[in-house]
Amino acid sequence: MSTACDRLKMTFTARPSTYRLSKAPTARGCCRKCRNLIPKGATRVEICAFVRPGRRTVLLRCSDCIDPAFASAVLAVYKRAERVPADATLGEAEEWRVREAITTAVSKQQ
Repeated sequence: MSTACDRLKMTFTARPSTYRLSKAPTARGCCRKCRNLIPKGATRVEICAFVRPGRRTVLLRCSDCIDPAFASAVLAVYKRAERVPADATLGEAEEWRVREAITTAVSKQQ
């Protein structure tokens, strides 16, 4: 006899997190690594983590806290830094800077 909990475990498959480059709309968000507030208008990386079926949470990283482990996680989903989605409000130069930081962080790890 299976319980509701057993049925839920059988149907849930882990989904990879998704990432997105954006500008901070307020100064209330906190970086997940350095724990500093991300200033309004600063570039950040949004991490959409899927917790369980129908439930997700958004975590933030400031663009200065891109380390090799984080960059590897991003590239595991998108394969190339150019494929990471970005807000239209970010300038091309800023998008390029963050994507370059992701690429170089992975190459430093190897």
